Amino acid sequence: MRTAAILVSISLALACGADAGKAAPGGEKKAEAPKAPDVKAPAAKAPEAAEGKPAPLHLDISHDKSGVLARAASTLETSEAVTSPALKEHLAELSHHAEKGPSNEALCAHMAKLMADKASPAIDCIHALEHQRVHVGPEIFAEVAQCVTEAQTLDALLRCEDAEKEAERELHVKKRGSGVEPETCTKLFTHFEKLAMADAGDQAKAVEEILEEVRADILEACAEQGTRAEVDCALSAKDMKELGACQSSLM
Repeated sequence: MRTAAILVSISLALACGADAGKAAPGGEKKAEAPKAPDVKAPAAKAPEAAEGKPAPLHLDISHDKSGVLARAASTLETSEAVTSPALKEHLAELSHHAEKGPSNEALCAHMAKLMADKASPAIDCIHALEHQRVHVGPEIFAEVAQCVTEAQTLDALLRCEDAEKEAERELHVKKRGSGVEPETCTKLFTHFEKLAMADAGDQAKAVEEILEEVRADILEACAEQGTRAEVDCALSAKDMKELGACQSSLM
């Protein structure tokens, strides 16, 4: 009986050893870790989309074709305070037909709705747009105006503002004028203002106020983006009809 028991024990040991050899070669049985279920990582979202904000807008400054005269004319041409038919006719070509876009007053009314209690006084908004028109020129500002008009939320409006400021900085770096001297630029401003006021009739005061508001901007635009040809042409003009025929595009 003892011999039989020993034989049974040996048989069981051999059987277990055979099973262990099949499970893990080398004699060591390794426990398999449970396999983790496949879980797909969520797709990464762009920061703007994650925050619910529109993607940044970048304006192409190569669209700017305006010298100093177009910039000065456009800020007059788009003010509802200036309605003189003669002056607007003479400003039209000069401003690259900026009058086809929305006025400063119309843009500010739309902006005020979106900004609600954060909106600045209307006159401050109008002055800000007058400055912007000179800074970026009528072509780029037309794109800004389209952005503002299409904006339906405050975030969308701020996107337009950021794009305009970026374009200002880029244009300030990329000077394309003829390097007109400061004294000559001052003469140009004085002459332009004088002829525009004469053409405006009883709206001369409104013209003067607008131009004086952006005087520093026009002088800067003259130095950075003004061409010798347009400045010489403007200084030799005897009235706004002649000045309106000057070439105001950057070639």
